[in-house]
Amino acid sequence: MSQHTLPLCFTRAWSRLLNPVVLSFGLTTLTSAFNLAIGASGPAYKIMILGNSITQAQTSQQSFRYPLWKKLIDANIAFDYVGSMSKHRGSGNPPQPDYKGQKFDKDHEGHFAWQADEIIIGRSTNYGDSGTGNLKAWLKTYDVDIALIHLGTNDAFNRQSNGSTAEELKTIIRTLRADNAKVAILLAKVIPTSRSPGDAKAVAALNEYIPKVATEMNTANSPVILVDQFTGFDASTDTYDAVHPNAMGEEKMAQRWFDGIKSYLETQASK
Repeated sequence: MSQHTLPLCFTRAWSRLLNPVVLSFGLTTLTSAFNLAIGASGPAYKIMILGNSITQAQTSQQSFRYPLWKKLIDANIAFDYVGSMSKHRGSGNPPQPDYKGQKFDKDHEGHFAWQADEIIIGRSTNYGDSGTGNLKAWLKTYDVDIALIHLGTNDAFNRQSNGSTAEELKTIIRTLRADNAKVAILLAKVIPTSRSPGDAKAVAALNEYIPKVATEMNTANSPVILVDQFTGFDASTDTYDAVHPNAMGEEKMAQRWFDGIKSYLETQASK
């Protein structure tokens, strides 16, 4: 895991207890008095990005994870991407230039072609580069403070019932909370598709359920924040194949995720 941090002299547990974070978004800085100390450093927020091929991305695309990574660096937010995956689908990764002296953090949980239920139980037949295991097993190897979830597209394509997909999203949230009772969940209405009228309708129908999941699962201890990746995303111009985002679509997705993270951190800082 690559770490993108300001200097810290306390562990994450102490930083949560003492809550010293001061946010200033305009010049986009995130600092604390403790961050000014010279000495040990470590990530303030471990961010897991969970999804399918839209998250993992083909080797021809950067993935929205890359522009999001740059936005978080620009905001001086101390963070660390975590996940069992580090590759795109295909041979290796695309060029992802260093930014402000830092190397791109490749860790993620994007699994090409996986449905929400397979994130929970694993997938019996995997593409060689889509990963193995399941959420409970992955969480044994790292901690998560903020989870970004963009799941359900493949469920809709395979005409799984929206009710069952909604329940699976709830199970994913419960699994994350079993690992960290205070995890923050950013749950996305998934991007649209123009692959076929039937697929477009199925994705739109699924997105009617996702806000209900966010509302039902939201708690003061572990907020579930709805991130609308659907509205304003044009599948005809923001994807390269009617399903997966092109560079313009990745930028749109990254901005929406960043806005959600910023909103969460601002809320935390005001407590």
